[in-house]
Amino acid sequence: MWSKASKFLCMVAVVVMVGAMARPCVAQANDVYHLNYFSNAFIATGENEVYDQTVRIINTGQIGSPIDPATNFGTVCANIYVFDTNQEMISCCSCPITANGLLQLSVNNNLVSNTLTAVTPTSGVIKIVADLACNAFSIGQPVGSGLRAFGTHLPTAGFGTPAVTNIFTETEFQTAPLQDPEAGFLGNACSFVQYLGSGRGTCSCGLTEVVVGDL
Repeated sequence: MWSKASKFLCMVAVVVMVGAMARPCVAQANDVYHLNYFSNAFIATGENEVYDQTVRIINTGQIGSPIDPATNFGTVCANIYVFDTNQEMISCCSCPITANGLLQLSVNNNLVSNTLTAVTPTSGVIKIVADLACNAFSIGQPVGSGLRAFGTHLPTAGFGTPAVTNIFTETEFQTAPLQDPEAGFLGNACSFVQYLGSGRGTCSCGLTEVVVGDL
């Protein structure tokens, strides 16, 4: 019986061959790719203290109206990919958002609570792709201007020390052109993460409470 490592190496070889033969399908899609970071999560300064951050994603309503069922209420999916500071993908998922809808996610509880490595990172990178296909394994129908995303950040007084535990800054995710190699990498890496994780490596879309301070 093959080990997971052997299966992984075989899958990598297949993907490399397929990628070499495939034609670009998402080349330079603009305003669909959004990037931000999180930091100082899960830093304990005392017993039972945790610090969380929030990601807020808005469906701008570009593809349909919420009063027209034929457009599936203008649903656009936020394909989410989370990386640790070693540049390794640790979780991914696809979250549908109806037109004019707001999705609020806790970094601690939604994005890094079920990582591939079972390690909860304190800092990392969050990438979001607006897509109609709602499949984090394959970005095939990106939606220009379909989403806007914002993330809160906890300032620090020094390395690893939160400055004020109940005051956050919030920044908009920055956009970048999504070229085909990156789109292919994100989908393939996500499929590897969830295959190797056997239940781990998934983020979640459900609304959870963002916790700040004492538990």
